[in-house]
Amino acid sequence: MKIGSSTIKADLGQNFPTQHVSQPRVGDLALVEVISVNDSYPNLELADGSLVRLEPGDRVLGVFGSRQALRGFVGCVPQSVAEGETLALLNMGGVIGQFIDSTTALGQPTKVKYLGSPVDAEGVVNLSRYALPVSNEIENPRPIVLVIGTCMNVGKTVTAAKLIEAATEAGHKVGAAKLSGVGAVRDLRQFEKAGAVDVKSFLDCGLPSTVDAADLAPIVKTVVNALDGDLLIFELGDGIMGHYKVESVINDENIMASVAAVVVCAGDLMAAYGAKVYLDKLGVAIDAFSGLATENVSGSDYLEDHFNIPSINGLKYPKKLLAALKLDQKRATPALLALSATHYKPLAAAAGR
Repeated sequence: MKIGSSTIKADLGQNFPTQHVSQPRVGDLALVEVISVNDSYPNLELADGSLVRLEPGDRVLGVFGSRQALRGFVGCVPQSVAEGETLALLNMGGVIGQFIDSTTALGQPTKVKYLGSPVDAEGVVNLSRYALPVSNEIENPRPIVLVIGTCMNVGKTVTAAKLIEAATEAGHKVGAAKLSGVGAVRDLRQFEKAGAVDVKSFLDCGLPSTVDAADLAPIVKTVVNALDGDLLIFELGDGIMGHYKVESVINDENIMASVAAVVVCAGDLMAAYGAKVYLDKLGVAIDAFSGLATENVSGSDYLEDHFNIPSINGLKYPKKLLAALKLDQKRATPALLALSATHYKPLAAAAGR
């Protein structure tokens, strides 16, 4: 049996009883058998972030969840499911659901047969069992850097990882998280490798996908309160607009009061312009552009000339990007200014500089 990384919090091992669940809930674990494999998307991600190729006949432990990927698969938790029914592998982390649509490039997803769901004395095993206690307010505020984007695959993860690396080299203890998207751990492993002292995601809050969240703000507050570190760097997966509830974070005053910098990764110049217009209406200042639109000076120079916003590719120039955020003397929000020295101190002091 191959165990998808989306189930990492459950840690059931290889042997467990199962039973058919006719009306699965978001977060219910599911044991399936591979029927056919999409050769363009053939791998399953394991708990350590490594990939293993799937073959017909493989048994996989995954979790019921949804996906709304603009450049990938679209699917949802089925309202009902029969034993032996054909479902789809919606992402490499093992999120399983009813297939709805795909891109022309990817075609049909890997198809799986539902065998049953793990059960124990408490009933069907669901990710919510392992969730952190929900927080409705940030109780342990630290400065937050938000890395957001105009779409998936525009450079958010590598930008966040490079910022973590640069901040760590500068002497900060960085807590990092991926707080929207579909359940997987590869990005978290990148954050760890970059030097983050603690990493978490929405999986720690019992969610296989933030498509399934009514409001992402409590998830962010829960993770903030649970993370170690004097500087928090968060990636919000997918795009500012879309199905993953990113807008509920940007619209939350309690969260934004702790945000010291916003980095927008844009796919192209028009996307950067759209992000600026959208965030301006919400009263959110962009501190820097990064990502694909800044791959060379054609894009970065244009953005700086037209918007007077630092536009720096985080992969190429991570220290320059970190410096451009001016975290040592950052716009201190009223909420941060009111914090005691126990909760917040200027980052220069926190780093011993």
